[in-house]
Amino acid sequence: QSRWLGRGGGQFAESVPAIDEAVEFLSRNQFGALIVIERGVPLADMVRTGVAIDSVVSARLLESIFWPNSPLHDLAVVVSNGRVAAANVQLPIAEASAVPARLGSRHQAAVGATVETDAVVVVVSEQTGAIRIARDGELSDPIAYDDFAGALREALAAEADAAPAAGGEP
Repeated sequence: QSRWLGRGGGQFAESVPAIDEAVEFLSRNQFGALIVIERGVPLADMVRTGVAIDSVVSARLLESIFWPNSPLHDLAVVVSNGRVAAANVQLPIAEASAVPARLGSRHQAAVGATVETDAVVVVVSEQTGAIRIARDGELSDPIAYDDFAGALREALAAEADAAPAAGGEP
């Protein structure tokens, strides 16, 4: 629990309920979504590819961004320092072999964003409404909505196993 309350813990604690509420809505309505949550490795290069938002994280904002046919609904949202930094953000795509073929590009992007960073990515399937979390270059199995908030807190609190080492050394 000390890790959770340590560096950045307060930011995550305030963001998780809003993300949880939005993900329930998005999942139930089968609105696809990608929510990237910055941890220790800055995501400024990713953020620059999108549309700057700089807003408090709220369920209504996330729901409106991912509403089908809204101008920003494609691609990803990046949450940085407890704020929605940008929307319509292009993510790197993981190799096709990293994600089962049936899942497609949204899931490949979720994994791709976590290969070289310690970010946690929430992905909601547009086809099925299934919720998954990507971390350390891996994608979780589908997560039941009732278990999502706990799984997200756990992923955010976990040490980054695959975070890049300073200077390229392990």
